[in-house]
Amino acid sequence: MALITIAPVVLPHWQGAGTGVQLRVYSNQSFTAQTGTLYVGSRCPFAVRASGAGFYASYSCVVSEEGLTIPQVQLDSTTDSPDNPDATYSAMFWDVQTGQLIQSFGTFSEFSIGPGVANTTWADIFKQMAENSNA
Repeated sequence: MALITIAPVVLPHWQGAGTGVQLRVYSNQSFTAQTGTLYVGSRCPFAVRASGAGFYASYSCVVSEEGLTIPQVQLDSTTDSPDNPDATYSAMFWDVQTGQLIQSFGTFSEFSIGPGVANTTWADIFKQMAENSNA
């Protein structure tokens, strides 16, 4: 499957940094996507990630009166990987001005993405994770 597009979202009542916020996405395990892209896992301890090391992709976020806006994100699906269908991503907010981790993003510290749809939302990704964890 091609890249999965995750729709932009506004997180209301943002209390963090006012500028220079990035969403950094990490591949937790190495895997090959159906697109042929090889992801090198960076399942490093939280302290290492807090140093800013090992992220796969970053997306600049915008802070406004409405809250923090995460832009459209594109990630390869993980669950259809031919060599590691258990691979997951993690996402964290990063303050580029201070060089500090702000906080993890999402209901789950790790998440997978299935190939079923070309377009999705963060809410749907985390809802699917909740359903899978209850199964």
